[in-house]
Amino acid sequence: MKSKKNKIIVFANQKGGVGKSTLCILLADYLAYWKKDVCIIDTDLQQSATLQREQDRQTFGEDEPYSIQSFEVSDPKTMQMLMENAQSQNGFVLFDAPGTIKDDGLAPMFVYADYIICPYEYEPKSLTSTRTFIQVINRLRQLNPQMKAQIFFVPNKVDARMGTHEEQELWKQMDDEFSQSGIIAPPVGYRAQMKRVNTYNVPLPLKHAVYESFRFVVKSILR
Repeated sequence: MKSKKNKIIVFANQKGGVGKSTLCILLADYLAYWKKDVCIIDTDLQQSATLQREQDRQTFGEDEPYSIQSFEVSDPKTMQMLMENAQSQNGFVLFDAPGTIKDDGLAPMFVYADYIICPYEYEPKSLTSTRTFIQVINRLRQLNPQMKAQIFFVPNKVDARMGTHEEQELWKQMDDEFSQSGIIAPPVGYRAQMKRVNTYNVPLPLKHAVYESFRFVVKSILR
């Protein structure tokens, strides 16, 4: 049997603002640094990755380390064709999904994905949204038995100094709950520099924040 020549990875969560687009860009930067073929398909309504690339061209020039393509996801048939085309691409194809899971066009994205990376924060709205996201994914699996995507849950913007003892116990309980539906990756630490992410390279302060999490995820994928 011929092995699949690429990995389709979708960054998604029910809640916006959890760092989904930022981590998608940073992983693409890291993969390009590691000499891996990679591209981003930007389906986020805010077009964060696309706008960042346009801004970065003014600073870094036209020698782009990887491509970023922008698409609408409102039409399921269009999304289906996009996902089928993605399967023919080499390397890593990263999808930045919208900060919602209510759009009908998203279903093929999850069904065709090899992996789903779900960032979340240790705060009530994010944890509740992540739980809702798991319920939707589980429902999609029931409706689409061919769906095989493995989920990596990535605790994001984590500051070890924050949280009372009771809060930290709750966070551990939520991690344990999420681990029933996927793999909990090492956390990504909070850095103010996350707001300065670019689509050409990983600034040194951010390397320390994401290295352990990304190394874990990529090694797990390539195992």
